Amino acid sequence: MIYAAEAQPGYFLAIIPILPGCVASGKTREEAIAKARRVFSDYRALLEAHGVAIDHWKDIDPDKLSVGELETPPLVPGEDQPFEEHQVRDFLHQYEASRAAVIALVARLSPDQMEGVPSDGTWSVRQALEHMMTTDIVLLARLEKWPADDWRDHTIMGRRWTTKRVMRRLLEHQFEHYQHIKEILAALDGPTKD
Repeated sequence: MIYAAEAQPGYFLAIIPILPGCVASGKTREEAIAKARRVFSDYRALLEAHGVAIDHWKDIDPDKLSVGELETPPLVPGEDQPFEEHQVRDFLHQYEASRAAVIALVARLSPDQMEGVPSDGTWSVRQALEHMMTTDIVLLARLEKWPADDWRDHTIMGRRWTTKRVMRRLLEHQFEHYQHIKEILAALDGPTKD
């Protein structure tokens, strides 16, 4: 199942929760869904290249996934359930792989490439990286403050968050900005190889 929602006016996200962290954005709902279908294979390959076993995702055809509405936005089904130990290990492994992919993408950039801005109103690679780090800190700090026996329901800025949602969002955010940095580098004619 693919879930699409308007994150803010004119900015849609399409989430494929069967592959945690697989997300795409677009100016319309349809654009975000189409892009999510395209990047599914890229994200799966990125994880595999960085040591994540993809056995339970290898036979999924993103073009055959149906599109649905979230019944309890912003949570996807199952995010209000307790974690199993293997889910925590899987999250940590995916998070490490996503972070390694970002580092590999930017490791050999020159200072000019880090600071280059493709056009007015867009970010440089450095700005995208700073945004990623700042957001990670904010999300992780939320987890740290939650009591261990009260992991399920927290309202932050009027929105419902659970530990699973925070972890999904961390993975999605990594992949969103991995894609974003690739777009910046392509616009600057920089290297885009992993």
